[in-house]
Amino acid sequence: MDDIRSSFGWSAALFSKRIPNPERTQNRKRKTRDVDDVREPDRQRLRLDTEVRGIRYKPAVRLAGRDVDLHVLNGDGEPDLDGAWNDERGELTDSQRIAKIYEQFFLDIIQEAPNTKSAQDGSYLSIPACMRNELARPELLQTADLPFTKAQYRVCTEKQWKMHFDRFFPEKFDNVKRQNFGKCTYYIQYVAFAVATSTKSLARTRRALRVEFDKLAWVPYTGTDRMWSTGKVTGSEWKVLPRGGDGKGPAIGINPRRQREPVTLRVFDQPDSEEGDSEGEEE
Repeated sequence: MDDIRSSFGWSAALFSKRIPNPERTQNRKRKTRDVDDVREPDRQRLRLDTEVRGIRYKPAVRLAGRDVDLHVLNGDGEPDLDGAWNDERGELTDSQRIAKIYEQFFLDIIQEAPNTKSAQDGSYLSIPACMRNELARPELLQTADLPFTKAQYRVCTEKQWKMHFDRFFPEKFDNVKRQNFGKCTYYIQYVAFAVATSTKSLARTRRALRVEFDKLAWVPYTGTDRMWSTGKVTGSEWKVLPRGGDGKGPAIGINPRRQREPVTLRVFDQPDSEEGDSEGEEE
């Protein structure tokens, strides 16, 4: 092999370069994929339990000054908020448009899920890459079987659970830059809707979304500046999986209404396996 390398002038660096693990999430893209582009033909659109009707919209405006930072508060230039929301107007009902934002929410959570530090070690997600788009739906977060190779979690208080909802679907916006959110298609569409609609209509919409949100068993434990965190969190209320682990991994908030349910790591078989997915280690 050394003779071949020298004959062609190939350097050792070329052979030593490692290829990134294909199971890593592509969370460095500028924008997440639209759920309409990945939804299987036989998969029905998500429907909300609460019908949202009679949404009142403000006249179209152009953003200027500090409000330009509203583009998910990440400095990506002036957003086309009218286009982000108006593309489907007339094609979908108000409820269907809000339901699409909520369906997109789950796809974005998975697309933005964190990777391990080493490019060769893959993602913290235990879901095979080829299955993620299909499984990114409410049911994945409605069970306390966490789809990760390791995790740290805590049961939220009612106040903390509401805090996470308010961060995912805010009523008001500020100029704080938040990691992950800026690339999420659901958030861009939600901000566009929030800007375009009346205060009462937004409040009615958020109530409908909260009904759905409260069905979830877990969500990423959001920070003031990001959706996902993986650094070790301290405090007696925090627990780690697998037991005896190093304490690192995605930080997860458990719905206080589900605090009596055991929390486990969910293990997925590879696509060519005959078995289905199975549960992993329990806390």
